[in-house]
Amino acid sequence: MAQRGPTRPTARIEEAIGFAGTFGVLFLGVTVFCEVTGRPALGWAMTLLVCVFAVVVLDRWRVSVLRRHAAATGVVDGIGAAGPAGGRPGSSRTGVDRTGDDRAASDRTASASAPASPAAVGTRHVADATHGADG
Repeated sequence: MAQRGPTRPTARIEEAIGFAGTFGVLFLGVTVFCEVTGRPALGWAMTLLVCVFAVVVLDRWRVSVLRRHAAATGVVDGIGAAGPAGGRPGSSRTGVDRTGDDRAASDRTASASAPASPAAVGTRHVADATHGADG
């Protein structure tokens, strides 16, 4: 039997968001089709509204769970767990946006020129992380 890794505290909520969002897209298509062809679309539009409302409520619940989890454990796990940052992620003080490659290159240059102290390791904001899938 395969071992399972630890699950995020919001894994089930995110699955429910995906489920409601999928049906929201489906009902959006049906509503647009009914509007274009002249068929009654009020029922489909109201069902779409319920799906959108469900996604919004689930997202608010997810954010509250993430913030509660971050306050209890100190681990920031996901978008919405930390409060708003001072500015947009990836922007410099001069207002010029840097791409992830530029940030990674400047981080490598900074870390190569001066070794990091043990106290400063792992203190970067979560928005500064770059991943291979970021593009």
